[in-house]
Amino acid sequence: MNRIDRIVAAVDPAAAAAEPVVSRGVRELLGEIVATAPQRPPLWKRALPSKRRGRVSAVVAATAALAAAAAIGVGLPAGGPLTRYANAAMSVERTGDAFSVTVLDPTADRRRFEDAFRAVGLDVRVVMIPVPPDEVGVLFGPVVPEGFRWHGTTGIRRTTPCASAFCGTVWMPADFPGRMVFGVGRAAGPGEPYAEVDAFDPAGEEALSDYSFRGRTVAASRAELRRRGLGVGYRLVWTYPDGGFADEPVPAGRVGNDWVVSGSRMHSSDVVDLYVTPGPGAGPAPDPAKTDRSRPHWYDIQ
Repeated sequence: MNRIDRIVAAVDPAAAAAEPVVSRGVRELLGEIVATAPQRPPLWKRALPSKRRGRVSAVVAATAALAAAAAIGVGLPAGGPLTRYANAAMSVERTGDAFSVTVLDPTADRRRFEDAFRAVGLDVRVVMIPVPPDEVGVLFGPVVPEGFRWHGTTGIRRTTPCASAFCGTVWMPADFPGRMVFGVGRAAGPGEPYAEVDAFDPAGEEALSDYSFRGRTVAASRAELRRRGLGVGYRLVWTYPDGGFADEPVPAGRVGNDWVVSGSRMHSSDVVDLYVTPGPGAGPAPDPAKTDRSRPHWYDIQ
């Protein structure tokens, strides 16, 4: 066994894992490769025995691991998580309880996003959620499905300008012992319902940029959508004595033609949901707690 063979045998097996890890063995190996005189004919032109080909593959993998680690500016942590990490999916930089996040590839496998979060010490599950075209790559959350009970707060603030799919700052306790869930927007398929990542805002933007449904009757709004070749969904918007409100999906038969629309939102690429103020005979308002529990959430996607 020559010196290169011995160094290859000592290289940390993690160098061949999904994310490069720089070990002492890799660094020694790179130095030995650089110091070794090139042979003729070139290595790629030779017919190598299978055992020797395995050694060459290990050399190439180890060198690639070192180069990749150098390119993203990370190395083997001396104990504890990294403060900065990047892969093809995203980059994360940690400063206390704040994390600067850049989504680089919205089409990446969700596990690549999870790898990046875990590298900086966060136990995170990532789900890819269907969204409109202008939200592809956007990071949503964080959410603790069981309820957040810890010190501090959580949230995301988008930052601009941004040359990537998404740039933002996430704040969450770095020592949180549980698992949080993030969503990354992916392009929804034709007719696929968009994930509902936030509550309906009566004063927010409407579904169509050139037409306002707010204040119009259901009959007039429905006629306009059909003229444009779009389907219609209905949500009753209930208000409560404490000032809160909730929406309830209902069939067309539950909605009066002369009831007034309070807003609209795209349900999918070809359907618009009309948010309607309940009129006479609409029935009692549903219990908002029961409605929320019975409705699937974007962070329940597996």
